[in-house]
Amino acid sequence: MASRPNDYALRELLEIQITMIDTDTEARRQGSVHDLPQLYTRPSSTSLLLTLEQLKVKPAAWDVVEEVSQYDEASLPRYLTSIVASSLAWIEEESVREQVWEAASSRLSERSGRSDSVSITLREPSLTADNLGHKTWLASYLLAKRLPSLVSYLPDLESSGQVIELGAGTGLVGLAIAAMFDVHVHLTDLPAIVPNLLVNITANAENITKGSTSVGEFDWSSVRQDRIENARDCGLVVAADPLYSPQHPAWLVAAIDHVLKRDVAARVVIELPLREAYAPEINEFKSRMESLGLAILVEGTEWGSEDWEDPHCGNEKTEVECWWAVWRWAPSSRFLTQDDAINISQPGYAKASSLQ
Repeated sequence: MASRPNDYALRELLEIQITMIDTDTEARRQGSVHDLPQLYTRPSSTSLLLTLEQLKVKPAAWDVVEEVSQYDEASLPRYLTSIVASSLAWIEEESVREQVWEAASSRLSERSGRSDSVSITLREPSLTADNLGHKTWLASYLLAKRLPSLVSYLPDLESSGQVIELGAGTGLVGLAIAAMFDVHVHLTDLPAIVPNLLVNITANAENITKGSTSVGEFDWSSVRQDRIENARDCGLVVAADPLYSPQHPAWLVAAIDHVLKRDVAARVVIELPLREAYAPEINEFKSRMESLGLAILVEGTEWGSEDWEDPHCGNEKTEVECWWAVWRWAPSSRFLTQDDAINISQPGYAKASSLQ
């Protein structure tokens, strides 16, 4: 995290590697494809395979900002095509030649259909006990990173209704969804948090070119029909690290009940740190979700380093285990039709329905 004027910390957080290739940044590339092994010199198979490995594009995910390669991306496809088209006659073993062709073909495939990358900048005002939403917590980062891998479990976001983030904090998860899936996301939080949310949305407006965002106040402690426009119209509800008081499980589930669409494809995506002190709240949350008529579609745990110094650990960062889950309406939910209940009970329904 870099220090900035006016006691604000601006995180140049990660690049959305959805597109992997930024084709408009040739000026930033330092090397030329002519610096790569040229076929007329009959480079060794080891040299070619090493080069092709270095040109590999990472899978879609959040990661630390880094260049895909140090070479001019506009010229790389021609270079890779020349390898695929070459007989590589000077390489004696056919199996090795096939390895080179396969690697070059893979690098070409990785670069097909890519568009510009998008970076997200977040402002974090000074953190206080009353405004914990001013910090980007680990669960938000991990959930934003996990989103691409959950696509097969999510509804068609363009037709399933509104997308809303509850307890958005600095807005990382909602901004990530808008950028990755090119949809509109409504970010909500308490009145004291909303002004900073607006700052972050404004700061990223030019980067999120196809998706869009909006901000609204939403106090879970007083859920009313007239408090939020998205009442029972949200096909996707997301929340990261939203439980830090004994009242929150009841309030959060009431908020989900208030906004979640009564539809077989509707989903809730949650990520929570498994802090021992909040185990009762997590268990209560799960129980209340089940009582509401929701069931876990898929879940898992992962570890990460919290960007928060523990006074008992010196300067070491705290390793935290987080639990994530995708929830859907259970087959027993009262509003589902008999056909809906039968369909979602079938093996493989989750992936098939999300791809329709």
